[in-house]
Amino acid sequence: KHLTRRLKLDFGSISAMALSTCLAVLGFSSLVLSQAVQCIYPHGECYELKLQKCNGSTSWTLHGLWPEWQNECEGPDFDEDVLKDIHDEMEQKWPSCPEYGESEQEFWSHEWKKHGTCSGMGQLEYFKKALQMRDEYMNKCSNEGNQCSVCFGTNLTFQETCPHTFSVSV
Repeated sequence: KHLTRRLKLDFGSISAMALSTCLAVLGFSSLVLSQAVQCIYPHGECYELKLQKCNGSTSWTLHGLWPEWQNECEGPDFDEDVLKDIHDEMEQKWPSCPEYGESEQEFWSHEWKKHGTCSGMGQLEYFKKALQMRDEYMNKCSNEGNQCSVCFGTNLTFQETCPHTFSVSV
């Protein structure tokens, strides 16, 4: 039977020998050190999945999937026809909030031009990935507030700490 004990402390500049002695006294046989990686904007090597609640709504919808290393990269123009197979899902989960005064097509075009073109993905792949991530991670958002960020490394697998974690419970 294996028992794991976890201890979270800030050891500051304690020496390795002193740390080892302290852990042995406390009954720890091994030590695994980890450090939270923080997503940085601008120029971070990470993605921010930004969710929002439109005025009067209680549902989390997509605002965008943002590669933080760059904006407005070279790439193909937005083509709504590419999204025809996911159009209904896009209208439901990635609407343009009425308070912003733009159509879904204008909003999606903006997100593609500013962020999607920097993702290294094709248009359909980018929007599908963002929809999949919204479904998978919206439960990380608290019920408070109308903005939520969940951040990831460049492989979109490992979560990172977002600079704005006020409405995220990790």
